[in-house]
Amino acid sequence: MKVWVTMAGRDTEVNFRTEDGKLMVETDGKEFHADVVKLPDGEVYSLLVGGRSYEVRVAEEQGALEVIWSGTAMSVEVKHPLEKMLQQAAGAAGRSRGETLVAPMPGAVVAIRVKVGDTVQAGQSVLVLEAMKMQNELTVQHAGVVKEVCVEEKAAVSAGQPLLKIAPPAEDA
Repeated sequence: MKVWVTMAGRDTEVNFRTEDGKLMVETDGKEFHADVVKLPDGEVYSLLVGGRSYEVRVAEEQGALEVIWSGTAMSVEVKHPLEKMLQQAAGAAGRSRGETLVAPMPGAVVAIRVKVGDTVQAGQSVLVLEAMKMQNELTVQHAGVVKEVCVEEKAAVSAGQPLLKIAPPAEDA
């Protein structure tokens, strides 16, 4: 499975797969092999990588994952490659004409956090989309004013379907 990971302000593509019962992780042209065991509390994993043992705690924290590796806590955001591409495309289009937030994947709208006329800031969470039993906080790339809410809560949506339209700040909604 290929995903985009943002950690310490750096985006990278990561490919995960299993082979002979081991986790294979490929990123930045390097491949890592790990034996992984989930410990009883459900958030802690024991990893054996290159003959060294690590304990990793993973917990969801405000829409991102908090990963504690060797005593160091890191906030990690994981995105499907389609979500990353759609956000980049929406960001490029949104710079001058506003922004249309689209569903990065099929799912169900759990919560809409804004209404028409609300002012939003870049990076603000505006909608929660549930897909594959995970809730995803969707954010806007640019500041502006909510011009249109294209869906309702509990609605099923398709990948690429418009969810919200944001006008540039100088334009009236």
